[in-house]
Amino acid sequence: MYCPQCGHQTDGGKFCEKCGAPQPGQGGAGQMQGQGAQAGAAAKQASKQFALFVLDVLKKPYQTCKTTGGEQLVSSIINMVLFCLVPPIMLYILLSDGFRDVSFTAVVIKPALTFALCVFCLYLLIFIALKAGGAQVSFKDSLSRFGAFLIPFTAILLLALIFMLLHTTVCFTILVVGLLGAAFAVPPLMLASYQHQLTAKADITYFVIVIYLIICVTFQFTIKHYIKELMNYFFF
Repeated sequence: MYCPQCGHQTDGGKFCEKCGAPQPGQGGAGQMQGQGAQAGAAAKQASKQFALFVLDVLKKPYQTCKTTGGEQLVSSIINMVLFCLVPPIMLYILLSDGFRDVSFTAVVIKPALTFALCVFCLYLLIFIALKAGGAQVSFKDSLSRFGAFLIPFTAILLLALIFMLLHTTVCFTILVVGLLGAAFAVPPLMLASYQHQLTAKADITYFVIVIYLIICVTFQFTIKHYIKELMNYFFF
């Protein structure tokens, strides 16, 4: 066969002996197909691992989460992304019923990013509390465990989304339970899961109280900010 790049006669190797160009069926497209197959297999494996992990957490939330480590980081991050996307999507569906021109970027993307920042700040508060309490915990392991503890509340938010699509008002009650439950249940659960590592004299209760105060102040300013943003967006 001849090299399509320089016309040199080759013996059928992967590359031309003269110019080094990949030969048809050997490099180039064949290599890209191999890489695509590997990426597809990796994505399939990750989705399977995520599904199995979610099922394990939903069956035994605390027992599974307290043993979760860095090996579940990808699954935990996927869950945190879902957690941050569901409320803005519900808001988008709600506003789309009453307003014709609703910006997906303004109503979903920007709030989701802000929500993600708030969730990450909540994790940082817990991580700081763990370090202040003397726990020898890594950033990766604690972040994975934090995402695992959010799984039941993500399931609640998805349930609220389903009820919204069914046009039932109970969806808002379920949404509040999911959001407030995550904000006020995850911190003590996280600290309790590392209780055997806490060596500081300060009781774990005081760490939780401080985190709750910060959460309440953040909620107050965030709600005021987005109410003003929505009013400006739709009425001005």
